[in-house]
Amino acid sequence: MYAPRNNARAVLLGLGASALLTALVIIGSRNLEHYDAALFGYTVASIVAFGALVYRYALWLRRPATRIYWRRGWQLFRQRKKFLTNAASAAKTIANNLVEQKFIARRGFSRWLMHALIMWGCILSALITFPLVFGWVHFELEGERGYRAYVFGFPLNVMNGRAILAWITFHALDFTAIMVIAGCAIAIRRRLRDRGAIALQQYILDFVPHLLLIAICVTGLMLTASSLWLNGYMYSFIALSHQAVVIMTLFYLPFGKLFHVVQRPASIGVELYQRRAREMPQAKCARCGVEFVSEMWLDDLKQVVEELGFDYTMPDGKKLQDYCPRCKRIMRGLAYASLPDMREKVFQGSRAECEIE
Repeated sequence: MYAPRNNARAVLLGLGASALLTALVIIGSRNLEHYDAALFGYTVASIVAFGALVYRYALWLRRPATRIYWRRGWQLFRQRKKFLTNAASAAKTIANNLVEQKFIARRGFSRWLMHALIMWGCILSALITFPLVFGWVHFELEGERGYRAYVFGFPLNVMNGRAILAWITFHALDFTAIMVIAGCAIAIRRRLRDRGAIALQQYILDFVPHLLLIAICVTGLMLTASSLWLNGYMYSFIALSHQAVVIMTLFYLPFGKLFHVVQRPASIGVELYQRRAREMPQAKCARCGVEFVSEMWLDDLKQVVEELGFDYTMPDGKKLQDYCPRCKRIMRGLAYASLPDMREKVFQGSRAECEIE
């Protein structure tokens, strides 16, 4: 059977990723000149979570099936003669599966809306929050009404602090929080009403991620409400609560269901693999001669099965994978029928039914 290898390489990659992000925080904030010390907890949690994500991803890529198909996908993508075609295919996959999420839209509008609200709400929040936390972006008041944004220490245009664009910019996280809350509400409602979801769901995997996201959004909106309408009432307590929930979510991210967000971009290689497999020579069934899968896919499958420690060699020297699904079912049925004990059990079962009747 397949035995996992030593995790030393994955640990080193995770530590290296954390060290790299730490260096980027120091460099991007101009040697911590523009870093806000009040955000130290968020920074530490982000660095640890990023290292854990890389560690988990490295372990995922070590699995025989993932590793073989990952390498094959890059091998197909880098082919010089079809590089432009592969690049166009990857762009199409990104647009359809990651941006528009058409594969979810085919399952229903409500599910597509749920995923779109949660995905884009989280992505936009991350694009706003992490640069601010790491000191890569900061704002300075210049004059009576103007704010100038600095990105990695380089100044941008002055923005009128009383303009509608400035108001939207400073409250962007409030809008994304409402998006995420709406998406999570749709998800929870579906999991409480849909029979298929109820039969398969688990509290830790399916409810906890949504509850964490809702808690982050609600406490973030409470910070805005406290500062705008309550004169800062309980602002410190709300800020600490918000920070605690965010840190818990960051630590949950690498090892919970939210990790599929990091895995999902690998679908680009899967789509390319499937498209190219249809263009390549097809393998024929060793029994009926029907073409049923590409030779490349069949060879990769045999390699995965072998690395997992399974041996499906048939008496004639062929592998079980060399037969089409229909012939596999026929061969399995013939094998069961040829067993003496099986024939006796079938006879006894029929006799018992006759006696009951």
